[in-house]
Amino acid sequence: MMRKGAKMFLLGLLVTMTVAGGPARASAPEVKEVVVPAFMDFAGPYADLMKFIMPVRDALFTWWNDTEGKKLGIRLSPKNYDTRYDPTVVASIWPGIVAEKPVIVAGLGGADVAALQQRLPKDKVPVVYAPAAYGFGWLPNQWIFQPRPTYAHELLAALTWYIGQHPDKKPVKVATMAFQGSPALIDIQRGIKTYVKEVLEPKGLATFVTEQWIEMQPVDVSSQYRTIVEKKADIVFGLANTTQAGAYLKASQLMGVSIPTVAAPHHTIWPLSMAMKSFAPWEGHYVAGAVVSSAEKSGPAYEFFKKLMEINPKINETFHWSPFGILGLSGSILIVRAVEHTARRVGADKLTGQAVYDTFLEKPFTEKELMGIFPTLYFTKEAPFSLKDLKVKITTVKDGKYTLAAPGWVPVPKDIKKW
Repeated sequence: MMRKGAKMFLLGLLVTMTVAGGPARASAPEVKEVVVPAFMDFAGPYADLMKFIMPVRDALFTWWNDTEGKKLGIRLSPKNYDTRYDPTVVASIWPGIVAEKPVIVAGLGGADVAALQQRLPKDKVPVVYAPAAYGFGWLPNQWIFQPRPTYAHELLAALTWYIGQHPDKKPVKVATMAFQGSPALIDIQRGIKTYVKEVLEPKGLATFVTEQWIEMQPVDVSSQYRTIVEKKADIVFGLANTTQAGAYLKASQLMGVSIPTVAAPHHTIWPLSMAMKSFAPWEGHYVAGAVVSSAEKSGPAYEFFKKLMEINPKINETFHWSPFGILGLSGSILIVRAVEHTARRVGADKLTGQAVYDTFLEKPFTEKELMGIFPTLYFTKEAPFSLKDLKVKITTVKDGKYTLAAPGWVPVPKDIKKW
């Protein structure tokens, strides 16, 4: 028979368990929520792009929170701010954002750079900006971090590759067709022209034959295209939106002469082909970017994207595995890895803007941890983008299909200087 003392002990234990709701459980680890302000455009010139960027970005944050974030006790939560892609709006909302002491901000584009580039070192908030950079932003000691170099770097990588593919055309005749009213677009044209004249022409590799200026939203560019044809250009740079791209194609069809263009991935071939429901008119043209190409249907970046599709059923492969969807992918992966590196270095409870800034300069972000979206990135105080081992992916249209023009990464020339 059970002794009286034992009975009393078991009764007390039963009462304790009943009051506590059952056997004692280990308490869940505390999770630190880190809000990441994100500049978006829901009412301005790039509002249509948000439906590409946001689903991919949100799925990537969810993936990180459920994997590395869970291990570190951190949950990253993007908080959207509609800037209408207007520097004045960015400047007006920035004091309120800084007051919340963010450790990192997801930028959107040139409007952010114009409004904040000079303020960030004082406010000590790093901003990651996914698109390519501009020459006028190539400055030391910046708190803007860009995973891609300038558009000129990317396009000149394609030009030097093209020269190597066409030894019969040396010197390759280079022309530009760009909008003269935009400092950003003038900068791209100037970077290309400077490199051709100062580096490639003396070597007999290329020669600059003409620069043609067009409207931002041109109706017709036939006269400019005729000059380019008369100058016997082999390749053309400078197109920066679908209206310009469409006018260029129309002019080339009217003249019966097709001169290939090289542009950023989101400027010409893919967006216009989606509208035209055919890649065929872009046969032999090129795009180049220091980021994975959506023409790739294998490899680590594509496999990672498929994981994100499982997380967010709203992600559509045709729609989001695209130059626009990759903007959401590319900016976000660097943000989560920067926070991850910092938390491992200083602890989740010591995250600050200064700590994240220091992380960018501490060691490289490897291609493997960037999921193959970028090559390995080396940040220094010399520039807001990596200057070491720069590489691009070059994409073309061949036999009516959007495909890689060259397998793997193509190196960027190492002798590009500020222009």
